[in-house]
Amino acid sequence: MSEDQTPEYMKQLAAKILEINYSTETLKMSFEATEDICHSNGTIIQGGFTTVMMDSCMAFLVMELTDFIYTPMSIDINVSFLAAGKPGKLYCQSKIIKLGKSIGFASAELYQDEELIAKASSSLKLIKLGEPKDFLIENMAKEAKIIKA
Repeated sequence: MSEDQTPEYMKQLAAKILEINYSTETLKMSFEATEDICHSNGTIIQGGFTTVMMDSCMAFLVMELTDFIYTPMSIDINVSFLAAGKPGKLYCQSKIIKLGKSIGFASAELYQDEELIAKASSSLKLIKLGEPKDFLIENMAKEAKIIKA
């Protein structure tokens, strides 16, 4: 078995991929926010971390759908903060809006306690990485529900 290659920032957010759905082109993730990433005496998640959660969820979806041949580089990312996030468990779902040969569009929603706390959309430049691989399945998605059709 190979060594876990999950990025350190994802480990610090206790990120897990819960579901990859190829037919609906969606990906679900969970995160754990600690007081270390919060302001206001450790009570409100700093917006950059909220953005990282949604951006990562969108990026991992694009990479998975292209067998990690491509990595998405954000051209822009638009975030709407709808409610304050607090320390604890968060869930994010991303979906593909459109995926072309060199540009893609994705969106994400971040929830805490079943409340929508932020939404994001992003335009993505697809950069070729190389050979296909099963990065998520071998690392962050070992226990994920995989829906192929």
